[in-house]
Amino acid sequence: MFICKALLMRTNKPLNIILALLFYVALVSFIVLSYPGRGNFRIEAVFGFTNILAKGYVNTILISLIVLFFSIIFGFGLYLLSKSSILAFKYISNIFSDVVFGTPTIVFLIVTFYFIAVPLNLTNRFLAGIVGFSLFMGPYMRNAFIGAIKSIDDTQYQAMKVLGFSSYQKYRYIILPQLVKVIVPPMIGNLAIIIKGSSLLNFIGVEELYNQITTIQSRTYAVVEGYLLMFILYLSITIPLIYLAKYFEKKVASWI
Repeated sequence: MFICKALLMRTNKPLNIILALLFYVALVSFIVLSYPGRGNFRIEAVFGFTNILAKGYVNTILISLIVLFFSIIFGFGLYLLSKSSILAFKYISNIFSDVVFGTPTIVFLIVTFYFIAVPLNLTNRFLAGIVGFSLFMGPYMRNAFIGAIKSIDDTQYQAMKVLGFSSYQKYRYIILPQLVKVIVPPMIGNLAIIIKGSSLLNFIGVEELYNQITTIQSRTYAVVEGYLLMFILYLSITIPLIYLAKYFEKKVASWI
């Protein structure tokens, strides 16, 4: 056991990345070779639409990052409302969160687009999709803030008060360092949900990756090939962004 731990500690990051890449290559190769219709496998048919693929790929990344940013802001707003002394604000935050948690993502996006965005003359599907998805992810971010704040024991606040800490000292040296460590992991999890959930924007006509690949499938009839490419491309977005978020977590912790 101790030898294994020592070997794991000595393993450097480049080796981990190489091993991960080899694993994914092996997995894709296994999928292709085990496919019963591999004799008719035409992946080259999909690559004839690189412009469409590139557009969907870039749009998926942009949507994911923008939704992450605005959902954090909206989630923090919901958190503040839930802690408000005004009862109406608390009810707004709690009821909206309950509605989101009780509604499938695709249903929420369709309802917000056709019954809210369209009546308000927000016909830009890309923008409407970002707004709707940000609203949907807001309560999940709210819960991340609630959990992070609860992780700080009340005795710490009492100790800061007794020691005469200023507001800056409280947040700079006590509260923020603890919040970052607690809140970043669920944020990374929410980022993965956002990236994968962005595919549902296809149902309101947003030209993201899923939408563009289904368009290619309808033109080439390369259905299985399209889904395999979709599998690879979504992994190529999700994994680097998650590792980037973890790297950012460490950097922020060191700054604080």
